[in-house]
Amino acid sequence: MPSPEKFKISLEKFDIGGDVILQINEGYEDIVDKTPKKTKADYFKRAVDIMTEQVEAHKLQDVFEWNACCKGGKREKTSKAFAKENFQLSIDEKLEKIKVISNMGQPLRNEDGTITVKAVSYSNGKKYLCACSNFNGLKYDYSVSKNYCFCCAGHFKHHYEIMLGVKLKTLEIVSSPLDSNGKNPCVIKFEIL
Repeated sequence: MPSPEKFKISLEKFDIGGDVILQINEGYEDIVDKTPKKTKADYFKRAVDIMTEQVEAHKLQDVFEWNACCKGGKREKTSKAFAKENFQLSIDEKLEKIKVISNMGQPLRNEDGTITVKAVSYSNGKKYLCACSNFNGLKYDYSVSKNYCFCCAGHFKHHYEIMLGVKLKTLEIVSSPLDSNGKNPCVIKFEIL
């Protein structure tokens, strides 16, 4: 979720409610993409905290998934090329092939048919780091709700739907470096619809 401007648009788009939007934006009325990273991190931490308390879970998920970055451009072309080249393969065979694609995570098909993706596992050798451009490289002394990671889930969901040729639903953010002080990697669980 690199763009505060896009995020503010999504709050209106998904009808989050005027009072909640005012609380989120109070003191951050002028925040933009070029705002220093630390300020953007503080803003998004505040936003997810307020939304976790005051917004229905499905709406919060929809907002953050819609804000996912890297849905177009070169990655989308790669996803479409993968889909075209591998359309005849089973989902399990496609998942195996996805494992070698850069920045597409390590998918695993579960016994119940769901898909768990070890999405991002950046590390500094001591702990896992968040891949989000609003938090990576920062030192922060607070925990950020896993709900923020629905944004990253939106990225993976978008590309996996293209590559697998199925619709997905994000079931759970299993773990995140943001809420575990770097103890856990970014892991997301999807359901095939």
